[in-house]
Amino acid sequence: MQRKVFRIEAMLAARRQPGAGLAMRAPPIPAATPSDNVEALLGLKAELAYIHESVAHNKRELVAMIGDGAERRLTRAGDELGAAVAAMRGATDTILGTAEAADDSARTLAASLSDDFRRGLAQDIQDQIVKIYEACNFQDIAGQHIGKVIGMLASVEKQLDVILARCNGVHAASEPMDGSAKGDGLLNGPKLTGDLGHATQRDIDRMFA
Repeated sequence: MQRKVFRIEAMLAARRQPGAGLAMRAPPIPAATPSDNVEALLGLKAELAYIHESVAHNKRELVAMIGDGAERRLTRAGDELGAAVAAMRGATDTILGTAEAADDSARTLAASLSDDFRRGLAQDIQDQIVKIYEACNFQDIAGQHIGKVIGMLASVEKQLDVILARCNGVHAASEPMDGSAKGDGLLNGPKLTGDLGHATQRDIDRMFA
């Protein structure tokens, strides 16, 4: 009993001693000094300057990409493609007209010949002219491909104009970037190599067989 009382008195005495139990307390957090606040403000200022420069750089890139005034690059690219389509159309019309005249001449020549060999040669000429007619379909297919590209370029240019306007602080509503005219979703061509879901010439021939 005396030993228990002695132990309790020893524990109470240890608690009364100054500094007892400090090892269990968390160290105090030092208060922020004025120099720390200055460094934080300088870091924030540097970050804001970097963001501002990045926005300005992107704005310059957009202006260079779009162009200005009469030299809008995407518009000019679309005009160049449109001129290419017009040139192909004119050349194709000339080829078809010449092939038609040659076909008429070959048909007249074949009708005037009595020799089977010579008539066969005239028929060969007509067969080759048919291949010219078939090859001239490239103009229509290429025109559709290029027309889709022109529409996409116009859509991209509109989107870039919207982004540039927002960089200048002007609110502008964005439009869907599809570049296709109303009703184009019902079309299934022209076909690219590797595309699926398109009918081949063999499929068409089988339908009419």
